[in-house]
Amino acid sequence: MSGGMRRNGLLRAQDDREVKRRNEELQRGALQKYTSDDVMLHGNYRYDDRAEHVRREREARQRAQEEQKLDQLYTAHKQREYGQQQAQEDAKIASHLERTRKESERQQRVVQRIRNESEELRALSEKLRAAEMNLERTNQLKERKMLQSREKEYNASYDNLMENERLKKVAAEEAKQVQRRQDQIGARLVQEEQVAEKKEMQRAAMKEFERERAAVDEIVGRIQEEDTAEMKRKAAKQEETKRWVEKFLVEREVERNDARRKEQEEEARIKAYGNEVERRRMDAAAKAKSKADDQARVLDKLTRTKEEEMRKAEEMEDLINRLHYEEQEQKFRAQERAKVDKQQKSRLEMMQANDYQKQLKAQRRQKEAEEEEEYRRRMMEKYSEDERIDQENKMRRESNMRDFKKEVEHLAEHKQGLFEAQQRQEIAEQLHRDEEDQQRSDIIEQERKRMLAEHAAKLIDYLPKGVLQKPEDLEMLIEMLSKKMEA
Repeated sequence: MSGGMRRNGLLRAQDDREVKRRNEELQRGALQKYTSDDVMLHGNYRYDDRAEHVRREREARQRAQEEQKLDQLYTAHKQREYGQQQAQEDAKIASHLERTRKESERQQRVVQRIRNESEELRALSEKLRAAEMNLERTNQLKERKMLQSREKEYNASYDNLMENERLKKVAAEEAKQVQRRQDQIGARLVQEEQVAEKKEMQRAAMKEFERERAAVDEIVGRIQEEDTAEMKRKAAKQEETKRWVEKFLVEREVERNDARRKEQEEEARIKAYGNEVERRRMDAAAKAKSKADDQARVLDKLTRTKEEEMRKAEEMEDLINRLHYEEQEQKFRAQERAKVDKQQKSRLEMMQANDYQKQLKAQRRQKEAEEEEEYRRRMMEKYSEDERIDQENKMRRESNMRDFKKEVEHLAEHKQGLFEAQQRQEIAEQLHRDEEDQQRSDIIEQERKRMLAEHAAKLIDYLPKGVLQKPEDLEMLIEMLSKKMEA
């Protein structure tokens, strides 16, 4: 409808343009004629005026030719556009008709398939054929009543045979109907069983969901218990570490006291040794060779003893003491060689060595105090770091627990969503099946009414049992008979 109106509008526009073009040509013709007449009237006056008129006439003709060409080009362009639009509209109309034809053919194929697959329509068709056979048999009986009497016996036997066949077909049809009803009842029972099974699956899914939730709660509780036990274990470990540190500090203090005591003893031995050296040096002149050897042996023995004792102390003190005794030994041997002139120098060096040893001991005590303070500071930092790490671990566990709970809740929501989506899909599929069944029933009902309308009126006296299934069928048949009688 819209395509036809569009074509009519285009035709009217084309006609209007054509009328306008003709009016413009008439106006140009009148103008040319007026120009020509004017040239003829003024041709005798001035040559310049005549030349101007000729020029104007030539320009007018050129303009008219250009306008005519433009009109021709415009007309051809519009005709091409109109042809393209017409072709597009024709193609759309053809495509729409083709889709309509295909849809109609598809619908016809669906209806034909349902007709072919419908047991009810096949049964009705067989009943109508049986009715036609009954009608044909009645007609044959009427015709054969006019035959000879010898044919009556044959006709009677033939009638009996046909009646038996009819009864057999009627019985077979009734058996098919019974079987079909049983099949429908069985299908309904199967559907009910499927619905019950789906409900049971839903209940089982809900139980499974509750069981999983309980398992998750149990896991969460166990994790919380483990975290509590871990915190207790950490606290116990920290307490044990504190006790160990306190014990270590006490033992360290005892060891330091022992070290101080040993240092005092060592100082006493060194002092005694110095006195012994001084005494030996006093009578060195008398016991030069013998005393020198004895002193060397004693010095070696004392050196070995000192090295054995100093080896148990700290490495720095051991090195210092060893150097000190070596220096003392060298000085002693030099003093033996230098005799009396070196004694004063040796005593001075001994005093310097003692002062140096005291300085080293003071430095060592200060260093030990600094180390102890550094150790305490590190232990406090370690306690703080352990406390921070424990706090971070606790926060991380709590965060992981929250994430775990969120993941569990998300999983539960996802499973619930899947379950609901499955239910919606099953409901949609059931509605679609119901719609297809209703459509199939409507097509079967329409085809049954059509077959009854075509055959039932002329076979009214020969219709088998079960052909007229509804009161509407009887009403339709009565109406058709009334119309037939009125006609």
